[in-house]
Amino acid sequence: MSFADQGWEIKRSRAQDMLRPSLQCKYLQLAQETLEREALEVRLRDTNERLEARISMIHTRIHRFPHTLRGIGGVEGNRRYVEPSVVAIGPYHHAGFWDSMEEVKHAAAYRLLKGQGRTVEEVYKKVLSVAGAARRCYDDASPLVAGLSDAEFVDMMFVDGCFLVWYLKPPPGGDPLLTGCAFSYGHNILKDILRLENQIPLPVLEALMDSPVDLRTLLPTKATHFFFNRAEEKVRPCNVMRFPMKYCRRVPADERSSSISLGDSKPPHLLGLLRSYMISGMPRQKTSVNISGPSSLLSRSAVDLAQIGVKLTASTAHWFADMKVQRQLLCGDLSLSSLSLGDFAACCLVNMAALETAESFDASSSEPDAFVVSSYLSLLTMLMDREEDVHELRMRGVLRSTFSNAQTLAFFKELGQYLQHGYDYRNTKVKISEYIRQRPVRTAVHKFVYNNHRIIVAVLSIAGALVGILKALYYSLNKP
Repeated sequence: MSFADQGWEIKRSRAQDMLRPSLQCKYLQLAQETLEREALEVRLRDTNERLEARISMIHTRIHRFPHTLRGIGGVEGNRRYVEPSVVAIGPYHHAGFWDSMEEVKHAAAYRLLKGQGRTVEEVYKKVLSVAGAARRCYDDASPLVAGLSDAEFVDMMFVDGCFLVWYLKPPPGGDPLLTGCAFSYGHNILKDILRLENQIPLPVLEALMDSPVDLRTLLPTKATHFFFNRAEEKVRPCNVMRFPMKYCRRVPADERSSSISLGDSKPPHLLGLLRSYMISGMPRQKTSVNISGPSSLLSRSAVDLAQIGVKLTASTAHWFADMKVQRQLLCGDLSLSSLSLGDFAACCLVNMAALETAESFDASSSEPDAFVVSSYLSLLTMLMDREEDVHELRMRGVLRSTFSNAQTLAFFKELGQYLQHGYDYRNTKVKISEYIRQRPVRTAVHKFVYNNHRIIVAVLSIAGALVGILKALYYSLNKP
């Protein structure tokens, strides 16, 4: 080999030595990128599986209060609508409530088992048998849940469940401890056990019952006369929920074949049970209307509707959240379920709207309209633009409120910013718009008379007086 060839070979060898590390780095980089892509694919698959599992359980889960609704009530909203004020049920708010009510819960558990004649071991085993399924109902990503051992979780379900059964189904003859709680805390305990984040699964409560029981008997029973109008209605709700259900009615048994019923889907907890019970009997066709009207419709307040001849009336339907528009010969009617609004009812309604929002992620809901309560509240919000509108709703019997007109208006206007609009709300707005469009002359006449009725009455009074004077003059002049 010549000297030149040797030199060339040396240069090529050096070049290869220089390229080898760069090629190795490139291969390593490609391998790293491949591993990262594979890891990303695994993460995406696992996340999708977790999401599908959560969606499949969405109607059995104990949801957190949706972030989209946490602005309700402003800075005081969490304290007013989300966080319990007296008693914590379940893990989400349990950490901050080791106080006198925890002692009451333990005493209630003892009294319940003593009254049932059962041992702690016997009942604890029943709770233990459903504890695994109950734990899956909670948000496992929350440190409040993940931080609990299995034993701690079962103890919590046992004590909290016993307290709820004792509170909702008091022993015959009453209990001095329950009476004391009622005097000390009023409706605050009931308000707390109907908060979205303050629930335990119904199977836990069923396991604690000493005999098979209809779920509806877990609901409040003393106020059945407020909404049961038929003697054939056999199942009575339980007395503790008189307040939230005071103005709700149920359809008679012979009218339920084509309505939403409790049997369609088993509610996951007490709040869901109350909502299902309140809308039970609502015709399915009311929640599956195909709306072909414009997507954006003008809002009309209660006074605006009165001006154009649409009268507001309290609905006589046997279910809550009813709303319908009817045409009469000379005017129209907008009938709504009457509502008794106070601090308790406001909290309860906000949490039911939150439940609807949390469960709406599942498009396969058994209800064609998953926003029944939200639609009703949205329509009331639309009807209230000024304090005069609140007064109009009060006069028509649609609204009863312990709040002032200003407080009621403020509550609904703030609430309306966050609510989802369901079929019933949009369908009702479409029907109001159709009524106005199809009766332009009648609505114009009604508006003129409504806005000028004082002048019209004054003119007619003057005209009547003039006619009387002229008649008197005529008879006096023609008197023989």
